[in-house]
Amino acid sequence: MIGVKDFSSISAAALEDSRRSLSARVPALSSRIVQDLSESCFSYLRSALEVPRLYRRTNKEVPTTASSYVDSALRPFHQLQSGHQDKLKPAVVRQWLEGALSESTHKYYETVSDVLHSVKKMEESLKRLKQARKTNPANPSGSSSGGGGMSDDDKIRLQLALDVEYLGEQIQKMGLQTKDIKSFPALAQLVAAATDQATAEQQP
Repeated sequence: MIGVKDFSSISAAALEDSRRSLSARVPALSSRIVQDLSESCFSYLRSALEVPRLYRRTNKEVPTTASSYVDSALRPFHQLQSGHQDKLKPAVVRQWLEGALSESTHKYYETVSDVLHSVKKMEESLKRLKQARKTNPANPSGSSSGGGGMSDDDKIRLQLALDVEYLGEQIQKMGLQTKDIKSFPALAQLVAAATDQATAEQQP
């Protein structure tokens, strides 16, 4: 009997040590999962860099829907929710989703900001060229953007705004709040300000 009691005591101690060891590794494991999800997501969100190429001098129609890269970026999160919801606690899944989305959205914010800044610089450069042609009609150089309709630069701004709006909608469909995703509120304000400015400049 003494041997059995000793064995039980040793087994309980071993199990407790194992539990503590596993618990100590949970933060590192969670951090790695968040990092992997974030990197996978941003590998698609960085496609925002390609938006100007799609609209500049292409006569592409005014955008009305979000770019496909947004759905691709969110696929890992949908897979996590649908494939492991019966194995993981909802609070854990939520923590991973919010953490990964916050990291990838912050990088996305920086990317969109760079694109909009580049678009603004290009727009100002073209305006200076137009002014130069007006003061020097003999100079045939430069390209005409045509009269009327939405400019290529404004199409780019609108496409990015649609992409960000759709991203926010999908975040909410995952049961999250956009205000809990770091940098998303700032991202939404960034594209809204850009489109508002473009609209104001188009008005006579």
